[in-house]
Amino acid sequence: MKNALDKSNKSTKLNKINTRTEALKSILEKQENESAVSSSDQTISLADIAEDLIANLIEPSKPVSIARVINFHAGKLDQNINSEVPITQSIALFHSLIEKELAKAANQLGIDEKELQAWIDLQIEVPAKSILALLRSMQSLHLDPLSEEIGLTQYEDGHWQVFITIEGCSKLLNQHPQFSGLLFNQADTLIDGIPEWIECSIYRRDRTVPTTVREYLMEVRGENTIWQKMPRRMLRHRALQQCVRVAIT
Repeated sequence: MKNALDKSNKSTKLNKINTRTEALKSILEKQENESAVSSSDQTISLADIAEDLIANLIEPSKPVSIARVINFHAGKLDQNINSEVPITQSIALFHSLIEKELAKAANQLGIDEKELQAWIDLQIEVPAKSILALLRSMQSLHLDPLSEEIGLTQYEDGHWQVFITIEGCSKLLNQHPQFSGLLFNQADTLIDGIPEWIECSIYRRDRTVPTTVREYLMEVRGENTIWQKMPRRMLRHRALQQCVRVAIT
């Protein structure tokens, strides 16, 4: 086994030496030909040959990576090599969608388009995709952000989401043709004098049982001033909002 390994190592070294020799020979021949043209008295030695010239001949060239962009168009998968849509075009397309949806939302809700545009412009920290989601939710739910019926909220991880306010929930309930009332219930156990949980039940004429959602204080309690002043009301609001989301929207 040892003899086989020794033979293999010797063979590898011999191959390297032969490769280097061929590289040196190639460089010498090239430089001799160039020298013969410029000056017949010039001599060339091994010391005059730069190491990087040898390395370039010995080492294989590195593969060039080719970017592949996959485009979805008309329901078909189109794979193109070295074809990239400039990011500026994508941004322009996205903003054109926002302008289109903004005009549609303003017309549907009967609000001034410039006022809605001004409100949107104030949301400078909100990404474009969240703005687009808001505009489409406004149309599907018929809620007006200028009347504080719908808006955007940011979570601790930085994620933005469409948020229906209490005013928006009340509007959705009272305008829904199947709405038949709601009921709140709360826990007997208290945390710092506040119910451990509050649940909301929404009744609909087209359903045999109510939709009930329970929200726990420890999971939704906020640190802002309104939670410090009116924790029970805020907990009740959270239960109502989540119940409306399940039962109505």
